[in-house]
Amino acid sequence: MPSDRQPAGSARISRRAVLAAALATTVGLTAAACSDGASATGGGGDSFTYWSMWKQNEPQATVLQAAITQFTKDTGIKVSIQWKGRQVIQQLAPTLNTANIPADLVDSADRFAYAQLQATGQALDLTPLLRRAIPGEKGNTVGSVVPARYRDLNTTDGTLWQIPYEVLTTQVWYDGKALPDVAAKPPATWDEFIELLAGRKKSLGDGPLALDGDIPDYTAYWTYYAVMRGLGPGAFGKAATDRTGEAFTAPGFVDALRHVEKLIADGYFTSGYDGSKWPAVQQKWAKGKSDFLLLGTFAPSETAEFAGPGFRYRSFSFPAFTGDGESAQDISLIGFSIPRKARNSAAAQKFIAYFLAKRHLAGISSQAKNITPRSDIPAPAELADAQEALSSGTVVKTLDGVKETAAEWYTKVFQPLNTRFVAGHLGAAAFAAQLKSATVAYWKTAS
Repeated sequence: MPSDRQPAGSARISRRAVLAAALATTVGLTAAACSDGASATGGGGDSFTYWSMWKQNEPQATVLQAAITQFTKDTGIKVSIQWKGRQVIQQLAPTLNTANIPADLVDSADRFAYAQLQATGQALDLTPLLRRAIPGEKGNTVGSVVPARYRDLNTTDGTLWQIPYEVLTTQVWYDGKALPDVAAKPPATWDEFIELLAGRKKSLGDGPLALDGDIPDYTAYWTYYAVMRGLGPGAFGKAATDRTGEAFTAPGFVDALRHVEKLIADGYFTSGYDGSKWPAVQQKWAKGKSDFLLLGTFAPSETAEFAGPGFRYRSFSFPAFTGDGESAQDISLIGFSIPRKARNSAAAQKFIAYFLAKRHLAGISSQAKNITPRSDIPAPAELADAQEALSSGTVVKTLDGVKETAAEWYTKVFQPLNTRFVAGHLGAAAFAAQLKSATVAYWKTAS
């Protein structure tokens, strides 16, 4: 699924809209201990309403529904669940300033929760919930099973606005059966990667890199990762908000872009990538027409029906530019949030802790085929390499969080120019120069 169809979605909320909403609401969030000293404020204990980002026929919905059914049996708390789909937060947003909030619990991709709840002062601070015990697990609390490195990415100005239950990251995917040498020793450095690509291009007679170039987010992965490997985490996000635009034409930034420029110039992307229509190229990749696909951890489930017999999903992290280069992994998080004015937040919080129990959350791995925040829940076999990468490297918000902090800049300035760059219509220096001028112009009118 491209970005607008995948769980991690595409946030098209303007900076002005976020600021205006923030001014129109009270940002101050309060938290007080309930009787067990482990919950944020909020009344309501015998029922709550839950709006979910999933559709009823999706695997995640099946896992959640099973947990909800058991939760009601175990606690007597009734749950009214509505399967709203990916636009759930956008549907909820217009109600947040009213006296009648229709949902006590909502789940979504992190950037939507940030933009529509946290940035507008409408998210309940879930920090006290970290002390709540996980039902049926002696000694475990919400805070002990959800690592701080994930929680920190969903904490802004001391407010924990989301508790994650699913983790997505980006990897370079390949068929381990077809490429056993790569499986035995994946490329760790850029030089090793280029050497591998050159050899595979000779074998295939075509570029070994699969890319549906009509999806702006997919082309953005290449540029963003090059900048992160060249300049470190945060460099891309910092450049996005540099009103002078100087960051884009700094030597290090242009040098990072040249790594992608070389891939294009040397023909390492598969033929027709620049004119493809999703999902044509990724389906051909699954059929063995190309070797490597840079995509999120939804790649296996999205391409499985097209994969050849015995296809073995393996992956490695975007290679480092030096032997000991930065190994940070970009992630998106899907999780629970509670509106600040929810009437039944106490019951909703009980369910969050309940669902994070291993016996319930494990279904996100075994049935929905995704990675959970809990290190004691093994990822599905297809995502084992990705889970290992997450465990061994630092984690950062995907695209340095620009879909939260500079969403309009990303869609209006960066994506159009980057698509032209990755298609080979702009060189690295020209791309950087145009990014600079367009960014300066954007920020002059955006505030």
